[in-house]
Amino acid sequence: MERQMHVVIEENGRDGFEFYRVPGIVTAEDGTLLLTYEGREENGNRRTLFLRRLSKDLLLKERIVMVQPSGEGLLHNPLLIAGTGDRIYFFWCQDYGRLFLRESQDGGRTFGNVRELTDVVEGFRAYWPVTLWSIAPGHGICKKDGTLVLPLWLSRGENAHLPACFACIYSEDGGETWNCSNVVPAGYGIGDPTETSVAECSDGMLLATMRHEIPGVRCRAFCKSVDSREWEHAFEPQETGSSRIVWGTPWLNQELPDPVCFGALYSRGDGRMAFVNCAYGDEPVLKRQRQGENIRWSLDARQQLTVRSSQDDGNTWNQGCLLAQEGGASDLAGAGEDLYCFYEEGWANGNCIFNRRLSLAVLPAFFKAGGRKVYDSRQK
Repeated sequence: MERQMHVVIEENGRDGFEFYRVPGIVTAEDGTLLLTYEGREENGNRRTLFLRRLSKDLLLKERIVMVQPSGEGLLHNPLLIAGTGDRIYFFWCQDYGRLFLRESQDGGRTFGNVRELTDVVEGFRAYWPVTLWSIAPGHGICKKDGTLVLPLWLSRGENAHLPACFACIYSEDGGETWNCSNVVPAGYGIGDPTETSVAECSDGMLLATMRHEIPGVRCRAFCKSVDSREWEHAFEPQETGSSRIVWGTPWLNQELPDPVCFGALYSRGDGRMAFVNCAYGDEPVLKRQRQGENIRWSLDARQQLTVRSSQDDGNTWNQGCLLAQEGGASDLAGAGEDLYCFYEEGWANGNCIFNRRLSLAVLPAFFKAGGRKVYDSRQK
């Protein structure tokens, strides 16, 4: 059995925070791991956004406060992109309607001034009646050609996340200017897509995996970008047709169960990918839905956190390996043949929506082994 390392990053209830949630992870150019997450005070209305730097030997560096709460504003969804060279981009949202960015030129050691990017997202209002929105948890990506891609979801509900669509904003000049993709709403068998993770395929196209919600369905949704010159293949074409990132028709992967929870993709860019989610179909709640009950998920729905590998750009996935029986939101990063998973672990009071800790799992030689080995998630 291949042994993995397991490191507890934060335990809930410590240092004045009731919960630590929304994990995100990227690898800097020198191999340093950068972790970001929320620290939620009691009731969750005051949140501090943190960054941790981990050396290659997994020694925890100082916990850095990136954004502190001020007034009544709700901070949420910190997200990292590892750009070209030593550039690191730190994004976050406020009040489900504002987007901010700080950039680092030295691998995440220091960050520059705050920039607001809200006006970019406001551009979606031309073809989607946005009422509230947020970037995804986890991480965004920098394509091989240097394009930065930031996934997000847009809601047209009132004080709710649904109905919703998936979209992204992207930059082709290192984050100076940003553009909008087309949107992907519910349809073709998928429910309202919200939290999404994006990865680059070996041909330069993008693959997205989406959290979505629809009664009677508990499997993972996917979507792939198409050639920007072929707008007729776009799911929801924009009137201008000017976007360089165009999303095609989404589909359900019936082989990948999912209990309505954020899951993540990571790509090496050579066709090899990893995917992690709580791989549980929540059949008990499906049965109750079929009987007419208005219920979203079971209290134990976020279980069987599983990481899988693909050798063909996500067209097929292996059976994977179990990281944690009690899981939650999770994110992936890599370095060489190794894979890292930063995830919510354990349930508070038997309710899977509230985790107990944030943990980091290191899966050595994951890609070299084709993700086929069995890993012991409790090895320290």
